[in-house]
Amino acid sequence: MIIDTARPSPKSKAVSERMRRVRTKRTAVENRARSVLRLEKVKYKGNVKTLPGSPDLVLKEFDLAIFVNGCFWHGCPRCYTPPKHNRKWWNKKIAGNRRRDRRVTRQLRAQGYSVVHLWEHDTDERMRVRIRCAVKRRLMTG
Repeated sequence: MIIDTARPSPKSKAVSERMRRVRTKRTAVENRARSVLRLEKVKYKGNVKTLPGSPDLVLKEFDLAIFVNGCFWHGCPRCYTPPKHNRKWWNKKIAGNRRRDRRVTRQLRAQGYSVVHLWEHDTDERMRVRIRCAVKRRLMTG
């Protein structure tokens, strides 16, 4: 079976340039999550390449891996709307990203990690609550 991995041509040069500027590390939402962790006085490591999926943040003390997902790139069930241009390609791309996210989550859990997926649309307070709950569960199951 041949898999078509070729990217479609962009709609315009402006779109192409905008997509080229999309960051993969130290995004604004990831920096917000880092700020929440600092305010909670929790030690963390960023972009840990030795773990499956290179989690955005890892709280080693609690074996907790945190991914900070962009709503578009990870197909947020609440926010994702496929683009009008090259819709078929984008739907396939985002579905592949979702499959990878599920696979990486399973791999991390198999290694004993709890996994939290934060979304771009999450408020700082929601991030704080989700991280606190995950840490509390880890402490209780210890």
